[in-house]
Amino acid sequence: MKERKRVIQWRILNEASVILNSQLHSESLPLKIIKYAKKLVAAEAGLLALEEMKENGLKIVKHYTFSDEAKEELFEEIVQKPRGAIEIIMQKGEVINRSSVQYNPADLYGFYKIKRNLLGIPLYANRKIIGALLLANKSEQASFTQDDQELLMILGSQLSIALENARLYEKIDKELQTKVDELERVNEILRKQHRILEKSMEMHNQLTGLVLSGKGIEAICETLAAFIGSPVQVEDHNFNIKATTMHNMEKRFVCGKKLMEKEDYSGQVYELFQEKKPVEMYPDIDTTQYLVPIVAGQQIMGLITTVLTHGALKQLDKVAMELGATIIALEMLKQKAAIEQTKRLKETFLEHVLEKNYESAEWMHHRALQLGFNLKDLFQVIAVEIVPGRDDRSRPELYQDIREFCMDSFSHCVVITKNNHILITVSLNKKDQELGVKTLVKSLEEQLSHWLREGTWWGGLGTICDKLEDCVTSYHNAVTSLKIMKALNLKNKVVSYDNLGIFSLIEINPQNFAEFVKKTIGLLINYDQKHKTQLVSTLNLFYKYNSNVLKAAREGYLNPSTMKYRLRRIQEITGLDLKEPETSLQLQLAMRLTKCLS
Repeated sequence: MKERKRVIQWRILNEASVILNSQLHSESLPLKIIKYAKKLVAAEAGLLALEEMKENGLKIVKHYTFSDEAKEELFEEIVQKPRGAIEIIMQKGEVINRSSVQYNPADLYGFYKIKRNLLGIPLYANRKIIGALLLANKSEQASFTQDDQELLMILGSQLSIALENARLYEKIDKELQTKVDELERVNEILRKQHRILEKSMEMHNQLTGLVLSGKGIEAICETLAAFIGSPVQVEDHNFNIKATTMHNMEKRFVCGKKLMEKEDYSGQVYELFQEKKPVEMYPDIDTTQYLVPIVAGQQIMGLITTVLTHGALKQLDKVAMELGATIIALEMLKQKAAIEQTKRLKETFLEHVLEKNYESAEWMHHRALQLGFNLKDLFQVIAVEIVPGRDDRSRPELYQDIREFCMDSFSHCVVITKNNHILITVSLNKKDQELGVKTLVKSLEEQLSHWLREGTWWGGLGTICDKLEDCVTSYHNAVTSLKIMKALNLKNKVVSYDNLGIFSLIEINPQNFAEFVKKTIGLLINYDQKHKTQLVSTLNLFYKYNSNVLKAAREGYLNPSTMKYRLRRIQEITGLDLKEPETSLQLQLAMRLTKCLS
């Protein structure tokens, strides 16, 4: 019987070893080892105390079996420090094998209902005690034997190895799981980037298709707005709107022109136009605005803007906006190249017109229609000549500035150079002709004054003509006005040929003009400048009202005696008789010339 029991115990021990060595999770080991230990030494109760790795303290697992085999209880708890028999075993490393007469209640910490005997062993790992295994109440009223103690020690060593392996595995498994989680996060980032790439490629194909099919910037703007689900606006480098879906949203976003005008946005202006980077703005609490510069090479060709209310712009939307800016830059370059080509053809054509170098009027009209001229428009030529100062830009550079300025600001202009003159041919419809030319002349005067700080320039405005072939007449008139200005030393202004009055008809030699004015009223002009008087204007008033002194005095808000006094001074200074018809004609011609060129 003894040997049979011993064989059963070894079988249980072998089974327990196999199970323990196959377990890789420390959480499931305590209960299994207690059950095998109870079977191994035929005990009714078992307790396992282990140092807790995840938190400070001691984990205690208890398992009881009562007389009814089907009835058992399991308890788990965490204590701060060992007590009783557990403390003796873990601190001293001793084996406890006592009967009921050899222990007191304090030794039974962790157990209850123990009446007969107690067997306890320490558990080692890396030469360090990590816990204790205790069995109580040997069955059949017997005591724990030396064989029970030795077998339990073998089982305890197996348990220690299994626990150490399980904890090492869990540590490695945890590290591995951390790496797996990290890889999963990286994979998710890659998947998102892949989705963004797929979407951006789809968007690129759509936008490129629009460019190739010649749909234009408007179609690109609408497609981009539909893709990101927010309104989009495109502006050129002069902040003119080229395309927009931001209808009735003027107060919800900052356009390029407002951006440049307000000092509050100096940081955004620097990033956009100096660093050429997109910027994100927040005009109000609920609005996010994203602006992207449209860049070609080193040149900023415009801005593309989107506005999102109640939310932030997604990364994919930003990618789409930047892609849209690139595609629009290509479209703008294409349009600019086409415009440049058309401009060059128009310039060559106008050179032939001004030189009358064409086969016939019919051919000239046919070619004009091909180049986009509207033959129902009115035409007018402006001639400009410049002499740069020492610190001004060179004449070719200034000519190019004038050309680009006219092309950008006034689309109905063609600019050429001829005989050292810049010739600007303006074509506008009959309603806008006068206003359009006045606006161009004013803007041109401002730009020339800005560009030529030390230099000199002259401008002549030719007559209006309703036929394209008559531009040659307007050209000659503009050059005549310019020459007369130079002869009279009148500079830095544009003078119209129509304002020359009678002088534009007789076209007196410009040099003779200057001599004629100087000879006739030069003394009066010098006297007025020296004494701050108004004798020339008084004389002009006198002839305006047909030599009627009273009427001239009344219209000029003068006393008749003052008027008479001034007329006497004029005769004294010039030595001329104002009542002499020939003298009156000469004086009136000289004053009219001075007035129209002043």
